Amino acid sequence: MANPVKEFHQYLTNATNSHVSHAEYLVSPAVAFLKYTVEAKSSIDLCARYFPKKVNGQFTKDSLDSLQHLISASLPTIMGHFETYQRYLFAGIFDLSVYLANFDTNKFFENLSKETNINIDWPRLAAHRGIGAHSIGTLLSDSMSGWHDPERVNRYFGAYKLPFTPYGLDAIEKLKTLWQLRHSIAHTGGTLSLADAQKVKSLNNYGGKQIAFEKQFTFEVARKLHPIVKSATVGLGTAFTTKVIPGLGTHETARINKFFEVKSSIPSWLK
Repeated sequence: MANPVKEFHQYLTNATNSHVSHAEYLVSPAVAFLKYTVEAKSSIDLCARYFPKKVNGQFTKDSLDSLQHLISASLPTIMGHFETYQRYLFAGIFDLSVYLANFDTNKFFENLSKETNINIDWPRLAAHRGIGAHSIGTLLSDSMSGWHDPERVNRYFGAYKLPFTPYGLDAIEKLKTLWQLRHSIAHTGGTLSLADAQKVKSLNNYGGKQIAFEKQFTFEVARKLHPIVKSATVGLGTAFTTKVIPGLGTHETARINKFFEVKSSIPSWLK
């Protein structure tokens, strides 16, 4: 008997334990994101290990075609998680700002409104009904655009007036490259248009090319994002703790430390 035809939504199923949830991002954004990058890298590694190869050890044409499709498809998902990391890091600092000495909420919103729209529309607010104890900061970060621009993200965090900027010049250039490649895969059918190639210096010579990556690409994305995330998270955490209210309780201190925690199953990548 043939299987009944199902609609798209009916193919949704339970996620395995390796999937990273928003609940994990809420507690420790960096830990959640780095966990996902390792899972993405390991998935590609597994495919590369078992795809058919020729006698000389090279991939067959079908294997190489499939592997390139999978590697390209992994980048938008990784960058989607990176956006979630940024948004939850920003949101969590807003939630924890109640522990900052002399934090001026009005001044914060004044600074932030210069960089992005922070008007929360009612349907967006209604979408958070029934969630229970939820991060107020996520309502704010969810209303903000521009998370694909690392320089703009720097200015977002600058609204907190913490003595630290998340991304330095090298990180900015790397992130711009990844965001542009992600955009071209998601929005221009996997071709890096001439116009888009001119937006990022590292891609200037690749205009008009179809996007395909070597098998180590996902590995390198995961590896090189580790120190970028560590630097941003630890730097913000250190700057935050220098401004907390004196005599903060152990529970509150533990919550702050957990939020800015950075760890990975591949600790050598954090160095």
